[in-house]
Amino acid sequence: MSRLIRRPVILGATLVLSIAALLRFGVPTTVLVLVVGVTAAVLAGRHQAGLFAIRKKGPRGPMWRPAVQHRELPTPAEDPVIAFAEPMVELFASRTPPLAHLQLNAGLRSQLDGLALGRTKRIIEAPDLLPHAAADAESWPHVEAAVRKSLDLARTHGIELLPEGQNRLNQALALSATQGVLLAEWRQLEDGKTMWDGASARIRASDAFTIQRISEAMERRLLPDLFAGIARRPPDFEVRLLLPYALATAFYLRLSGNPPHAFLAA
Repeated sequence: MSRLIRRPVILGATLVLSIAALLRFGVPTTVLVLVVGVTAAVLAGRHQAGLFAIRKKGPRGPMWRPAVQHRELPTPAEDPVIAFAEPMVELFASRTPPLAHLQLNAGLRSQLDGLALGRTKRIIEAPDLLPHAAADAESWPHVEAAVRKSLDLARTHGIELLPEGQNRLNQALALSATQGVLLAEWRQLEDGKTMWDGASARIRASDAFTIQRISEAMERRLLPDLFAGIARRPPDFEVRLLLPYALATAFYLRLSGNPPHAFLAA
């Protein structure tokens, strides 16, 4: 508001206009002019005193800002290359931190785990993951192979399967295997075709953290489906181990061949 517009000026103009309105239009119009003028004078006084400010309309920003968990986490300062051999179920029997034998410093472990948590969230929340994998001829054979190996492992350890619940058990294993395939394809998209040292694939340390994080996140969700297909289990074998085994096996199998074309890790 201009500094030239002061309360006395507004009141003077209001008086002149009200007299003109009374002579020409009558009492109702005069009352309206007085109300508008007095209101304007009050607002001008409050503005001068700093009690009232006129906000300028600026460009509107976005109404929603993504939370931290919706953004891509920064790449760790270092993501060491490690060798990944064909999984053995004994590797998952203990819940020790991933790659404890490498003696990584605490800061790097924290960065790798942070990346793994973000990637885990995106993988386990991917919509219709199993149907998409089933429709992809490039990925589904690895899922089937991982499920078959997991069932053979279960029988080898004395687990008796229940025919009525076999479908639920197969789906639980297939979902875990599909998540492993997705993680492998993500690795291939980032690094290109996998390099091999004999029977060991060269992956990243963050992948080992992600495998453990996915297994931990899905264990409670999928255990009821696993037990639905089991008639008898031996006391010396944990049924939960079938989930990380299926995931890691599918991950290992999918690392062979070229990066994906259809079933993209997006």
